[in-house]
Amino acid sequence: MPTTSLGHKGLCLLEPENRDGTVGALDVVVGRQPIFDRNRSILGYELLFRTLADRGPGTVALSGDEMTADVVFNSVSIGVERLVGNKKMFCNASQGVLTGSVPIPLPPEQTVIEIAESVVPPADVVAGCRRLHEQGFSLALDGVTWWSDVEYFDGPVSFVKVNIQAAELPDLRSLVEECHRRDIGVIGQGVDTVDEFEWCSDLGFDYLQGYLLAQPSPVPGRTLDPGRLAQVRLSVHLLDSECPMAEIEDIVRRDPAMTLQLLQLAGAGAAGGMRRTVRTLREALVLVGWRRLQGWVSVLLIGGKGQASDEELTSALTRARMCELLARSCLDPAMADSAFIVGMVSSFGLLLDMTLEDVLRDLPLDADIRDAVLRGSGPLGRLIADVTDFLLGRPDEAVRSGLDDAALSGAALEALLWSVEMTTTLSGQS
Repeated sequence: MPTTSLGHKGLCLLEPENRDGTVGALDVVVGRQPIFDRNRSILGYELLFRTLADRGPGTVALSGDEMTADVVFNSVSIGVERLVGNKKMFCNASQGVLTGSVPIPLPPEQTVIEIAESVVPPADVVAGCRRLHEQGFSLALDGVTWWSDVEYFDGPVSFVKVNIQAAELPDLRSLVEECHRRDIGVIGQGVDTVDEFEWCSDLGFDYLQGYLLAQPSPVPGRTLDPGRLAQVRLSVHLLDSECPMAEIEDIVRRDPAMTLQLLQLAGAGAAGGMRRTVRTLREALVLVGWRRLQGWVSVLLIGGKGQASDEELTSALTRARMCELLARSCLDPAMADSAFIVGMVSSFGLLLDMTLEDVLRDLPLDADIRDAVLRGSGPLGRLIADVTDFLLGRPDEAVRSGLDDAALSGAALEALLWSVEMTTTLSGQS
């Protein structure tokens, strides 16, 4: 089992090793602490970074951008719906986020970007915050003690966060009044006792956060890490706004980890809040949108982790490619793209060492895709069952789709050759 430790503002989970010493599926954790209104209904959750102390001795200290990338990477991997439901996410932002060099591929309508008191607001930060606001993100100023902090920032603000342990009563009254005049929500931090809760409520604080209401709690999950070369290739393509979507799809489909994370990202909802299920990678790409794709790849490049073994990746790619080839040549060419995603998704349980039910819970798959993978229903379900049996050395049982042995053998060989080539490329080998 991986080792965990809970620090002051987060929880770190060390990467588990397989018995052969290779790094496989990653356990990921996001710490979160709820923010309540005065009726103790939850407004949202602050997503908490791993502290440097949690990362173990001898670890190179992370930069602010890397810490931001880490928590966003883990949040997307776990799934926004599982992490916060329909509540807001308060995400601490590094200066790179505020200036636009580190995009945030989280749904803007749910995400509040927290601007730390340590961030000095030069012109590029203020301009970046205005861009984030125009994109639909809300902004919160952290560490505010008086109204001049808000005026000095000179940007769009939806919330201010005040540490009640560090502010004086006259300043608090004036601050709350000024914020309410400008329709800015005031969040009191450090609410640790009943007296403090009542005191903040009487002062007019809109929201409260602290140990009295809830300790930070970890939300665990598992993910795979995309191959480094695939990340770089995809980032280069995404710099070109004229790049055909087919080229982006071609890169993603070659890497099981990217396929998984793309579906997780699509499950977080599109930038405009639209949520729908998908049947193909192309539909997931369109749903996520170009800007959030760019943000996703930027986060991956900054916060890269380990990945599954070459053997596991080859197996997943072979299964997906074989399903696609058989659908196109022997069954129905129109379902080739769906066949590929069914084959790929059916491998996620093995790659993540989880049940498929748990893996698929937060992925935005159409019902027939989900039923094909979980229950073998419909033509896609029969196809993946036959492909699985054939690849596991049970050719006599691969009879559900009416495919002959020659078709299965030919598709298996072609899929294996393609998968070995893709795995070699992902590993950076010659």
